[in-house]
Amino acid sequence: MGDARGSAGEGMALAPGFGRRSLLRLLAAAAAAPILPGAADAQAPARALNVIVIGAGLSGLGAARALADAGHRVTVLEARPRTGGRLHTVDFRGVRLDMGGAWIHGPEGNPLTPLADAAGIRRMPTYDARSIMADADGRRLTEAETTAIFDTVGRLIAHDSPYAYAGARDVSLAEAVPILDPTTRTTPYDQRVAAWLSSYVAGYAGGDAAEVSAQGWFGGEGEIPEENHLLAQGYNAITDLLGRGLDIKLRQVVRSVRLTGSGVVVATADQAYFADRVVVTLPLGVLKRGDVAFDPPLPAAHQGAIARIGNGLLNKIVLAFPRPFWPAEVHYLRSLSATRDNVAPEIVSLQPHLGVPVLVALVGGSAAQRIEMLPDAAQVDLVMEVLRRMFGTGIPRPVDSRVTRWSRDIHARGAYSFLPVGASIGDHAALSRPVAGRIFFAGEAATTEWPSYAHGALLGGRRAAREVAGS
Repeated sequence: MGDARGSAGEGMALAPGFGRRSLLRLLAAAAAAPILPGAADAQAPARALNVIVIGAGLSGLGAARALADAGHRVTVLEARPRTGGRLHTVDFRGVRLDMGGAWIHGPEGNPLTPLADAAGIRRMPTYDARSIMADADGRRLTEAETTAIFDTVGRLIAHDSPYAYAGARDVSLAEAVPILDPTTRTTPYDQRVAAWLSSYVAGYAGGDAAEVSAQGWFGGEGEIPEENHLLAQGYNAITDLLGRGLDIKLRQVVRSVRLTGSGVVVATADQAYFADRVVVTLPLGVLKRGDVAFDPPLPAAHQGAIARIGNGLLNKIVLAFPRPFWPAEVHYLRSLSATRDNVAPEIVSLQPHLGVPVLVALVGGSAAQRIEMLPDAAQVDLVMEVLRRMFGTGIPRPVDSRVTRWSRDIHARGAYSFLPVGASIGDHAALSRPVAGRIFFAGEAATTEWPSYAHGALLGGRRAAREVAGS
């Protein structure tokens, strides 16, 4: 499962993996871009452009860094009082904790890896094999039961999946793969397994198996990387590195983007910024809401893509304890559920990585939408019910907690994109296209390379910077 993929982290809309061609593309992109700010060729461009970048998330900072290093004049407008966007690292019980995107997925050849290393971040591998899995009543699943479940997961995400859908008409993943639909199972246990697998998909994609496109899910290349790295200093160490020395204006909520003459005007509530070009890295949820007006309106292809691409959700419920009561070497605690909303299909333990008794429950899709409507204390209690079933009623109460609500964040309005039934990679391509040679798009949804991933957002930002420079 894992998250954000750098959005609020971190969905895998196309279930892509590090195939040979993808790996070569990533290695080429990483080699072509400077690792450190100021490391680019100092030669000035033929004409220095005045560029506005909307959004100081990973994609916006990646674009701004590349443009500034190439000699262009860049101003970044960020609505929040901080940089990072859906990458949000906070201080929590003496450690740096990512409340949004948290993993580098497949670090080998990933352009985020050299940035993390340059920022001095310790990368912490997480492995599915180091997990405990329990039934809804707390019974520890046998090794055979756990192996069977994860064999199914492996087949579901493999590039040559035996479940691959080849129909001409797109259907939902749940329809294409009935083992994800509890109503197709006969025994209560098998129904709970099907529900957990569906929760896994929801955490994976940000959308439910009943809405995720089967054609999109099985349309990727290669396999999901087995190794994924958490970051000891948090993702904002990377965004801070990218933003070093840039002109970033915080608390600038953009209201409109208007083409004028040979340039563009970007207006906030109290100021207008004139530029030659603008790079828009607004989250998909903000574009869907129409919070920013475009004049003239965006082309039909862009509007259609915005409407069709799914706006996924993944939330976190973080609990800190006075002492660990689960095995110190375990990376994940996983639980089946007899209820519709599994509040803890996957819980990440930070104990083996940071030496702190902190658990992070991940909840995706419509379950995340419903659960985030509950008060913080009620969400914590739901996770505690699961933990008490797994480890007994004598476990300690948490001493601290944090809860995310990414769909209610007005500057995000969701976590990361996915492809629902009827959408395709072509929609990501359409959203990525420049408008009138002056408006350029980037972000985890506006890229065809690893959409919904953090490194996809970075690659999209760098691609937009190249387009601006070539315009």
